[in-house]
Amino acid sequence: MFGLLGTLRVRTRSARRLELALTRSTHVVGWTITLGGLAASLAMARWSLWAALVPLTVAALGLLVATMRQHLVFDRDDGVLRIDQRLAGFPSHSVVPLFHLKAVVVRTRPRGDFIAVIERRVGDPIVLDTNQSAGPLYALAQAVADVAQLRLVYDATAAAL
Repeated sequence: MFGLLGTLRVRTRSARRLELALTRSTHVVGWTITLGGLAASLAMARWSLWAALVPLTVAALGLLVATMRQHLVFDRDDGVLRIDQRLAGFPSHSVVPLFHLKAVVVRTRPRGDFIAVIERRVGDPIVLDTNQSAGPLYALAQAVADVAQLRLVYDATAAAL
């Protein structure tokens, strides 16, 4: 269930524009956790208000996940990557020129899973997604590389510990 959290998928794609957004399953999992935490909190409140705080905290975290938004737009006509995020109701907007981006990289991590990132010429990489298998990440990275005209690097060698 938690593997569905924060997964980016292609929303729309054309030759010059690519939109990525969080899947609906992220929101479904968040609302499920919220409702389950609230139900458990109400059940625990019968015995102790202090014991009800733990599931209430879980419900609050579920609400945070349920209302989380992330939207990335690679626009070759405008020459920019627009990143719109919303966490806990606070919006964050970034615009990165495409010439500041160096490559789209899919690599293994020390934990044994895979990560897809966009490396910048200056600054920290932009994390696209993580997954237990490289296949979905490679497809996502290939779509980004095609539209943004970036180099695609696939490094599936064992990560150094």
